[in-house]
Amino acid sequence: MLAIDCCLRLTGTALMIDGEVVACEQEDLGRRQSQELPLMAERIMKRNGLTLDSLDYVALTNGPGYFTGVRVGAAYASGLAYASNAKIIPVSSLEMLAKSSGLTGKILSAVYAGHGFVYAWCDGELDAGEYTLEEISGWLKANPDAIVISDDPERAGVSGLTVRPNMKALCELAANRPETAISPLELRVNYYRAPQGVNV
Repeated sequence: MLAIDCCLRLTGTALMIDGEVVACEQEDLGRRQSQELPLMAERIMKRNGLTLDSLDYVALTNGPGYFTGVRVGAAYASGLAYASNAKIIPVSSLEMLAKSSGLTGKILSAVYAGHGFVYAWCDGELDAGEYTLEEISGWLKANPDAIVISDDPERAGVSGLTVRPNMKALCELAANRPETAISPLELRVNYYRAPQGVNV
């Protein structure tokens, strides 16, 4: 399985063979994601003697996250899976961030969504979506035992721990849910953004 993440601050690829992560690259690429992501994946596969035909699955964080990164990751993963006849296993970037923290308990993942909004999720407690900071503050008051994590708490406008996305976490999540694998033609990303003109 080849894993791809472009949703948050880091762009990364990882390779899992027989349940073990054997290679990983991740870097803050800024606006160079579309140029560098294919090269990262190619390096990892070549170092491990694999070709496109070797892929059964492509794991992908399918959002939410930074708009361009979500689109770059989805486009590349879809093209790669289509070319290799692999299936895609989509994983929420918020869930991957929570797993990357290594923490247990009630973990609220929150990432910047712009203009006083955050994308947030807490397993079994808060559905993934776009929330105002006021809504998150109210939820946190009602859930004082929650631990807030973010890739950039200051930018997101939340008080919490800084957690960097971890490609191993993405691989582990995807490996535990092969039944969610889909055709690349079925892939949809999660922006959680309300349509323009809709009051939230």
